[in-house]
Amino acid sequence: MGAVCTCKWMLQRLRRHRRPTVGDSGDEALPGAEHLQLHLVEMHWRSFLGGSAATLFALAGLSRDQPVSLLNWCSADTRPDRGLRVVITGSSRELGFSLARQFVSLGDAVVISGRTPATLEAATAALRAEFPGCRVLGVQADASNAADVERLADAAAAELGGIDVWVCNAGQSQQVKRPLAETAPGELQSIVDTNLMGALLGARAAIARMQQQEGGGNVFFVDGNGSWGNPTPGNAAYGATKRALPQLRDSLAAEAAAAAAAGGGTGGKVGVHVVSPGMVATELLFRYADTPRKARNINIIAEGPDEVAAWLVPRMRGVEGSGRYIRYLTIPEVLRRYATASQRKGRFIPED
Repeated sequence: MGAVCTCKWMLQRLRRHRRPTVGDSGDEALPGAEHLQLHLVEMHWRSFLGGSAATLFALAGLSRDQPVSLLNWCSADTRPDRGLRVVITGSSRELGFSLARQFVSLGDAVVISGRTPATLEAATAALRAEFPGCRVLGVQADASNAADVERLADAAAAELGGIDVWVCNAGQSQQVKRPLAETAPGELQSIVDTNLMGALLGARAAIARMQQQEGGGNVFFVDGNGSWGNPTPGNAAYGATKRALPQLRDSLAAEAAAAAAAGGGTGGKVGVHVVSPGMVATELLFRYADTPRKARNINIIAEGPDEVAAWLVPRMRGVEGSGRYIRYLTIPEVLRRYATASQRKGRFIPED
């Protein structure tokens, strides 16, 4: 009976957050696990596995890659001879750096960027030391500043000869969670500028150049908590900006398709997509683990940025069409992680 209840609960969650398909993306109708993450962190993990028999039965014999790739409809491309020209904002540390590292490891030329010169220089040096002979350029830029973004795009185009992939990764969350009424206007403005204006400005610069070059290119936004409309209390501005990204993707994908149909530009088509890294292990996330239950669930669900990037980047390289939503942490993967919870104890945060 517990197994049936667990399956029914999961189906109810899926139906509640269902979205219609968009364009040629077969995976848009299936929500990612991002909107469930806070619920999972808060709840008791044993209650989630009340129907463990059904969970284990459903996942028996499935590899880590099977359930995820089926839901994402995006093949992985690890060919080292493609030599893609990649720009990643907010890439001097954490997930952005891991994405850059993975692209470089596959033979792509990468321009990384960040606001802090010292951190950017250290990241650039680290990549060059790990991958001798690689093409890596560091450009100091604020993703929310229009002049900086244009300078970044110009530098990348001049250094690499064009831009095939642009990843709008720069993001900002509230350092201290508090209600909107208690949040300083300056902090709200900074979050909106970084997360939303950064995405708009980055996409604007990338699309303008990709439409004028042979082969076009792909633009990627990085989602976060709130992307599927779930509440983000104490972090309302962040959630609102992330909620905007799927809509922005749809709008820009439609614009790019119209431009291609009308023969706009002299180059190829531009694809606009969203990638979902799931719950990435960062110091900010660890500060949220203020109870044993939260710590336990973070250990189960979260993953390090290198592993997330190693899964995402090949699929970003292999993406076709436009309007894709590439998700690392899907519902089947969440189930798999809870089914193997004993193997994940204390992975990031010590547990008693």
